[in-house]
Amino acid sequence: MAFSRRNTCFRCNLASPAGGTCGSCRAFTPLAGVAVGAHYAGSAKELVLALKFQRLRAAARAAALLVAQGLPEGLAADVVTAVPISASRYRERGYNQAELVARQLAHRLGLPYSALLGRTNSVHQLGLDRQTRLEQIKGAFYPVRRLEGRRVLVVDDVLTTGATLSECAQTLAAAGAESVWGAVVAKH
Repeated sequence: MAFSRRNTCFRCNLASPAGGTCGSCRAFTPLAGVAVGAHYAGSAKELVLALKFQRLRAAARAAALLVAQGLPEGLAADVVTAVPISASRYRERGYNQAELVARQLAHRLGLPYSALLGRTNSVHQLGLDRQTRLEQIKGAFYPVRRLEGRRVLVVDDVLTTGATLSECAQTLAAAGAESVWGAVVAKH
């Protein structure tokens, strides 16, 4: 697989221990950090594309292993969840690829999986610049339940700008989550 990007802030790409969000970027997001399995190239890219577009659900196990290898030592989480996809995307694909990976990862970590987020719209972020992504994703998620004091690990397939995971973290924090870490199979 391609090299890991564990030691940079997801937002500014400056060096940051274990992939934590740096002090400067913490002013813009409640996302504590993002664990990255690999750079989005080569085998990692093929794995994500197979899972996402070729309906190869079995790829979720390998993707979860890659994510697990990118997790920082001693990451504290109480529950694993996934970035939800729109209802139309779910009907089209028949599953949520991030959920498949999140369920496999939760099993691997011995943690419960729970769907903690719902999606209010069907925004497609592919090919958009950072500012447009940030604007379009605002308000796209809602909490399914209160999370008082819970430490959440939210999983997605690919990280580009971090807008989606940041909005998920904002929603989860507003629902009472103590901390939110992101985890992705690959990062652009």
